[in-house]
Amino acid sequence: GFVPGLFGTSHGALQFMAYEDLKERYNKYRNRVSDTKLNTVEYIMMAAVSKIFAVVATYPYQVVRARLQDQHNTYSGVFDVICRTWR
Repeated sequence: GFVPGLFGTSHGALQFMAYEDLKERYNKYRNRVSDTKLNTVEYIMMAAVSKIFAVVATYPYQVVRARLQDQHNTYSGVFDVICRTWR
């Protein structure tokens, strides 16, 4: 479970990437400079959407990591966990 645990850092990176892309596209849609500050509602919406994207993208990995770290089951590797979880 240690090596898959290292991939957990991707959650924050994905969220930040999605937030910046959403903000840039939104400002372009509104015909504003790309680094224009968002108002409170816009900020909350961009943060929520980017968080949802990051969670959906990384949640399956978190299930695999948690099962690998489970001391009560023995798995032969990541693919074994994925196959047994899918079943």
